[in-house]
Amino acid sequence: MIQETEFDITFLKADDSENLYQLFKENKSIFQEHFPVTLSQNKTKAATAEYIAEKQKEECDKTEFTFAIHTKVHPEIAGLVILKEIDLENKEAEFAFCLSKRFQGRGWVAQAVSQIIDFAFVNHHISTFKIITHKSNLKSIAVAEQNGFKWIKTLEKEFKPAQEKARDMELYLLKK
Repeated sequence: MIQETEFDITFLKADDSENLYQLFKENKSIFQEHFPVTLSQNKTKAATAEYIAEKQKEECDKTEFTFAIHTKVHPEIAGLVILKEIDLENKEAEFAFCLSKRFQGRGWVAQAVSQIIDFAFVNHHISTFKIITHKSNLKSIAVAEQNGFKWIKTLEKEFKPAQEKARDMELYLLKK
């Protein structure tokens, strides 16, 4: 039996600008810790429009794929799933994701990651996927584990938040 989802996953489009800006504006406090670079790229409506244009170019170049998680009930972007660090020669890529606090706990990110793994494998022959997260980010670890990723190792001083010490991060890997 196929379960109907409460969301759709699409590539970012120019008309997503207002909804994406609102996502970052409303979730600034939670995105600051784990998604600071993308947050900083979406500080104004104009910056968000530029961000989307850049993501569309990256999609065409196949260097990064940025997907919006759209709610089905009303037009809103609930989060993003980004397939980045794409290396088509070595058939590998890394995931990054964020979700509005209003939609957390529904399993949407885990479902979206699963669908994007299938997309990347079928359309681009990517067979190795990474998730790099901090050990305290239990929701990201759960997304990794629900999709069959395995913990590989601790990456020392992998992530440097603004005005903080570099943090060790955990590497999770999935090979298809």
